[in-house]
Amino acid sequence: MKKALLISYRFPPQGGGGVQRTLKYVKFLREHGWEPVVQTARGPVWPVWDESLLAEVPAGVAIHHTPVLEPERLEKLALAALRPLFARPRRSGARGAATPLAASGAPTSPRPRKAKAPRPHPLRQLRDWIYGRIFVPDPQRVWGPLAVAHGIMIARRGGADLIYTSSPPNSVHSIGGRIARRLGLPWVADFRDPWTDGPRRRRSYAGNPRREKREAAQESWVMRHADRIVVSAPALRERFLEKYDFLLPERVHVLTNGFDRDDLVASEREQSGLEPGLFHLTGTGNIEAMIDMTPFFEGVAEACAEHPELGRGLRVNLVGAKKGQWDAVIARLGLSERVRYTGWVSHARAIRFLRDSQMLLMCQLVEEGGGGEKLSGKFFEYLATGKPVLALTVPGLTATILRETGVGHIHAPADKEGIKATLVRAFATRSASPESDPTVVARFDRRILAGQLAALFDEVLAERGRAGRLPAVATPDPAQARESAGSVGSPATWTDPHATSGGIQP
Repeated sequence: MKKALLISYRFPPQGGGGVQRTLKYVKFLREHGWEPVVQTARGPVWPVWDESLLAEVPAGVAIHHTPVLEPERLEKLALAALRPLFARPRRSGARGAATPLAASGAPTSPRPRKAKAPRPHPLRQLRDWIYGRIFVPDPQRVWGPLAVAHGIMIARRGGADLIYTSSPPNSVHSIGGRIARRLGLPWVADFRDPWTDGPRRRRSYAGNPRREKREAAQESWVMRHADRIVVSAPALRERFLEKYDFLLPERVHVLTNGFDRDDLVASEREQSGLEPGLFHLTGTGNIEAMIDMTPFFEGVAEACAEHPELGRGLRVNLVGAKKGQWDAVIARLGLSERVRYTGWVSHARAIRFLRDSQMLLMCQLVEEGGGGEKLSGKFFEYLATGKPVLALTVPGLTATILRETGVGHIHAPADKEGIKATLVRAFATRSASPESDPTVVARFDRRILAGQLAALFDEVLAERGRAGRLPAVATPDPAQARESAGSVGSPATWTDPHATSGGIQP
């Protein structure tokens, strides 16, 4: 069986949406003639862990962990040592303190001083400078030298035929590209998210043109040297082709995220704890970081006030990260009993929350490169449940697919009145079964998508003319290492990789 070295910094037991894409490829590639070999990080800094995901890795699949000492870990130690040196003692008579004249009630200047934004703490300024100018494109670049050496050893000993890299973090592509060039192996670079065009990344370039220039050069290097570029949505493909005139369309393929039917089965063994008889609106993931949630909470509060039955029966369940930025809004609107944060749970239990709910909540970034262009993994899990979806997003790809399936209720995040009306209607028709189109959803089965990736691997291997895998433990002649040229093949289209039939069995 042909072998592919899959390099992904995010992999179980790390949890969250970022691990699912590579995990599912590892799970299903054997069915399509490829043996996956995984290289990932040992001991990374990551807020979400889910040991249960390791059970999805097929028996016998080799997982190699390359050690890493991330800057975030060193940062905590350094801050503890340096913070006392930067403490700001409070001084009597400091600027802004009340003066005897002001305290006596004597007239003061009628023009109040404009409040100045607080200056960032010196340690915060130092941190931002280091992360923005040294750890480029990301802090995980420190993994690079050891990961390259380890990856070369893994590929030689295991007889790899091909290198696959998955980002973010984006520095992984540099690692995989260097391994591939050193060994003369074909290389497929997979972008789960945009790189230099991502909304958060663009914000990091403000006032830092040098970083933008460096990352643009790094991205261009990947575009030139990878045999194939894989992206998770059509808009990402279009943007790469517009930016790089040397990039042949045949080299850039769309493989969306998807859902795994086995996850639906596994969720049956879990318990969500949601009370029966209530109307549960549930969202999973890092919802708080996506949009301004104030209009949503205001719409919920007004709908409950105007419709007492809805007010008694509605519960909003947010399953995932909680930063507390909307706590004051929730308390002001009297929603503390109706809006509940659950925190991170296992992947199977998160799906159980979705299946036990009457309606699902999806929030997406509204900036360019956000919800209008991306398709997150959890989006397809929402679709697989067949539940109606309240989507707070912008016109684009997500909204289009929701309309195709027939389960979407789409509103701009600021559309308080629309959100309120949808909640009232959904509650009134809660006993009716949603009319979801299963043939649309079935296009995004992870097993089918893994087959498309395997076919892409086969295509690349055939172009390279490699009769077999790299000989185990052999040292290749450096003169035989070849850079990838523009390859010829069948261009990927939006519908082509996913066409299938069949229904969903939640």
